[in-house]
Amino acid sequence: MPMLTRRRAGLASLVFAIGLIPVTLPAAAQEPQPAAAQAAPASQEDPLRRETPRGAFLGFVEASQRGDRATAADYLQWPRQKMPIDREEAADHLRFILNHGFEGNLDRLSRDPGGIINDGLPPDRDRAGTAVLSNGERVDIHLTRVVQSTGPALWMISADTVSDIPRMYEHAGLPKVERRLPRFLTSASFGEMPLWVPIALLAAVPVLYFVSRLVLWAIIEFVRMVLRFRGHRGPIRRSREWLALSRPSAFLLTLGLHRLLSPMVGIPLLHRQYYSRTVTVLLIGGIVWWLWRAVDLVAERMRDRLKPDHPRTAQSVYVLGRRLLKGVVAAIALLAGLAAFGVNLTATLAGLGIGGVALAFASQRTLENVFGGIFVLSDRSIVVGDVCQIGKYTGEVVDVGLRSMQLRTVNRTVVYVPNGTLATMEVENLSRRDKFLFQHIVGLRYETTLEQVGRVQGEIRAMLAGDARIEQDTHRVRLVRFGSYSLDIDVFAYVKAADLPSFLAVQEELLLHIMSIVKSAGADLAFPSQTMYVKTDPQSPAVIPFEAPE
Repeated sequence: MPMLTRRRAGLASLVFAIGLIPVTLPAAAQEPQPAAAQAAPASQEDPLRRETPRGAFLGFVEASQRGDRATAADYLQWPRQKMPIDREEAADHLRFILNHGFEGNLDRLSRDPGGIINDGLPPDRDRAGTAVLSNGERVDIHLTRVVQSTGPALWMISADTVSDIPRMYEHAGLPKVERRLPRFLTSASFGEMPLWVPIALLAAVPVLYFVSRLVLWAIIEFVRMVLRFRGHRGPIRRSREWLALSRPSAFLLTLGLHRLLSPMVGIPLLHRQYYSRTVTVLLIGGIVWWLWRAVDLVAERMRDRLKPDHPRTAQSVYVLGRRLLKGVVAAIALLAGLAAFGVNLTATLAGLGIGGVALAFASQRTLENVFGGIFVLSDRSIVVGDVCQIGKYTGEVVDVGLRSMQLRTVNRTVVYVPNGTLATMEVENLSRRDKFLFQHIVGLRYETTLEQVGRVQGEIRAMLAGDARIEQDTHRVRLVRFGSYSLDIDVFAYVKAADLPSFLAVQEELLLHIMSIVKSAGADLAFPSQTMYVKTDPQSPAVIPFEAPE
């Protein structure tokens, strides 16, 4: 194994060893021991904590694990039929059965004195888990609630489970690995565990980490082979994604393999619970690590995409987006961890919901502007340098931030448009035009003859047809109406210009040419005028034409 791989494996072993500290501590040092003299009277609280299913089963496991057989026997509901063993021996045999083949989660046992109601069992019974025997048989371990004449109702390991202990003990056995080990490893203890258990758990970490790296290497080689077959030649191992995600992926794969192999070790039940908690915490931490690296990759891609168009905004979007996504990941991981340890999240989620609603109302406009800015930036509908018409304002975009957009108008003033408003408005981006519309009405005087009108139309058509800057498929020159004081000819064409200044130059040239065409045809452009009729004599009315500008 290379030196760098050994260092990573050593670091993973150290992290796992720290997580296993609760496993090596005695049970008495980790859980508060019940005391008969407590704040509440003895008639109201059981000194053995048997008021709930979790307290009863966990109390039995703790007492039997530390070798207190007499106390452990108090958690058993002794059956009425005669048993071949006594109470303490039955408690010792049940401890052996649970340590060498039990499936269940102690954190998911009910903390309610009434137990779990909707589990399909009678109201006074709960299932603690399942004992898996060496012959493959699976036997449920039940708890029952015993009502006393005085004091609270107590939960105890049910009589039918206790009566089945001799048979289960006969078929229970050590794990196959433990049977082949030297006796000094199985007989010696460390933290109330066989010595070989913590040694095996810690020794497996670097081995499994090396296996995980080997598996990831094989996967990458397969992906690279597929990409080469499709013509892709880029490096995969030196890519940004591989460098960011390889270590957390190997860490998660190591945890998964370690968890799969742990049943072969035969961890005692109480320590198995601590091991499960340690693996759960490390697994959640590894998932958060992997997701945070993925968030960094997404944020970097967003920053690289925005940088050419929004150099001043790219970094702020990167920081805000990364922190926001990482906060969401951390919150979800925290809730998942609490749920894994059996914490009821109903009240927590209700509180978070109320707080979130209050925060949303308090910062509604701010959040609206921030998310509006993110949408505008992600859509790339407006970039710095575009000329846009937003509402009654037309100008050049000088900056697009997370809160507002800055628009410099033709009057050289700066208008700040909130992004929340911008996201709901109709924005006309004048810079995205692929061509410019040239459309003008040429008004000829009514004195213009039919021949002159036709000549003007023909020469304008020829001018447009001979200009390479005019789109040839769409231009037209038509007499469209008899106006109030002119014959209106509509000149319609698209000019292929790169920008507005270029279009204005072409438009000026075309308008001057049209004026020259009208003059050369002997016609003239009309101007607003009116005709006045004056009646002087009813017998012989005289018509005096009069024209006056409006």
